[in-house]
Amino acid sequence: MHPAVFFILVYLPALVANGSATLISKGHPIDFGRRFIDGRRILGDGKTVEGFTVGLLYSTSIALTEAVAASDSRIAVYGVAAGVGALLGDMLGSFIKRRMGLERGAKAPLLDQLDFLLGAYAATILAGYTPPAVYAVVFAGVVYGLHRATNMAAYKLGIKTVPW
Repeated sequence: MHPAVFFILVYLPALVANGSATLISKGHPIDFGRRFIDGRRILGDGKTVEGFTVGLLYSTSIALTEAVAASDSRIAVYGVAAGVGALLGDMLGSFIKRRMGLERGAKAPLLDQLDFLLGAYAATILAGYTPPAVYAVVFAGVVYGLHRATNMAAYKLGIKTVPW
């Protein structure tokens, strides 16, 4: 399998995790409403147990399906890691936004678009797959553009309250 195809198959579950977690608009906050030492919410109402679960289930399903189709178990291992990393990276992004005093929905350029992808990269590296730097950078640029376009479309369709 070409290394670029392998790369895409590994990181597609991260995109699925990030997108599908938003399908659940309400739920139980992962931070249980608790506040950090600075008095602000740890993550906020936007990060829910239900959203995390949906993101994990969808991304894992994609990773397993890809692995079976490609007859390569590494795709399952790295794809699941990418999905989990994407969800954790997105939560880290929310944690950082709260520390900056930004509320849910507030604009944080680059952090809003790439936190999940950086989490996915970190998780796959921990799992044993280090993406080629050129692929990682090009993919980050593509993801940034896709993220902006899909969020703008969701805003115009009334699915999101902000276009970022």
